[in-house]
Amino acid sequence: MTHTLVILLLLLGSVTCDVTGQVCFKLGVGDAGAGVSAPSLLTKVLHSRWIMLGVAVYAVEFVFWFAALSRTELSTAFPFTALGYVGVVLASRSILHERISLRRWVGIGTIVVGVALVTGQQFV
Repeated sequence: MTHTLVILLLLLGSVTCDVTGQVCFKLGVGDAGAGVSAPSLLTKVLHSRWIMLGVAVYAVEFVFWFAALSRTELSTAFPFTALGYVGVVLASRSILHERISLRRWVGIGTIVVGVALVTGQQFV
């Protein structure tokens, strides 16, 4: 496996874990934040398996991220994390059944183009 492919896979692993963690957090809190006191929300969060899973996934994400950072420049790796925005929107649509506006889809496309422009030379 080439050095570039390893970096790409590590960054994809990091972004995937980031997106997965965010979905877990959303599933854990649900819509409980609306009209719920802070102590009540905190109690719910501390007892949520989804929240605990999200924290565990974030721990794995740090391993991917640190491994990627040890192999490439921060100025190459960090822009790649913007793909997390793309992943969150896709997961929100497919898993959480959220509605995504046309404007947001255009924004997501812009992010993808931006990431390709900033990091593309490294991974082509």
